[in-house]
Amino acid sequence: MKRPVGIISDFGNNLYLGIMKAVIKQVSDGVEIIDIDNSVPSFSRLAGSYIIYTSYRYMPKGSIILAVVDPGVGSDRKAIVVETKNYKFVCPDNGIVYEAALEDGVSNIYNIDVTKLRTYLAKRYDVFSKHDISSTFHGRDVFAPVAALLAGGYDIDAFAKPINFYEIERVRIKDFTRGARGELRLKVIYIDKFGNVVLSSRFEGLGLSLGDKVLVAGREIGVREKFSDVERGAFILYKNSFGFAEIAQNMGSASESLGLEIGKYVDLLKG
Repeated sequence: MKRPVGIISDFGNNLYLGIMKAVIKQVSDGVEIIDIDNSVPSFSRLAGSYIIYTSYRYMPKGSIILAVVDPGVGSDRKAIVVETKNYKFVCPDNGIVYEAALEDGVSNIYNIDVTKLRTYLAKRYDVFSKHDISSTFHGRDVFAPVAALLAGGYDIDAFAKPINFYEIERVRIKDFTRGARGELRLKVIYIDKFGNVVLSSRFEGLGLSLGDKVLVAGREIGVREKFSDVERGAFILYKNSFGFAEIAQNMGSASESLGLEIGKYVDLLKG
């Protein structure tokens, strides 16, 4: 039985995504493809890491997670497969799967030999014999076919070699410090379409309780459970559906109102 392939990318809904899906079907016809999220903010490894971390566990065990957020495409960065206890992640080696793989438990990591992969594909699939590997579209030429082969149960030893865990890049999404005044310094790791701002910590790690107040960017924000606990336009700090600390503005955009962007640091000072 073929394993499902879940796709996470910053491509959007366009020909790049469609071609990746077509390649998967050519290499492993009958595989189920699940679009997890193809609207990752462009080039954002932080946001990509958060989306992978919060979504992978909802895929059926044994699934292949194809993650293509790849601002370094065409460089000397590695293309890797990370096998964990329950999943296989196919992605560029830029840290985006680090937190997810660490949590699920890393079993093996492989560095894809692109030349060997190309030779294998060109002999078996006519579409791959018609052009060289692109320097700007590894989603089509490397990651999608590898994900398809894994979905079909193919042994990757023919085109990949094992590497050690310490050799891969790391992006941390659970990371904050405490300043001299007791303020918590966190990083914005994701902003959704509503302008809700996800911070780089589990909510419980902040030591805050419902009813507390914090100062953020000069605004006093209450720690609440849900949006309707405050008036329209008011801000809240709360535990989001994935357990992370998040700032929202009821019926508004917290990111716009507070001037927050992905990667920007935020200080929380308990009032």
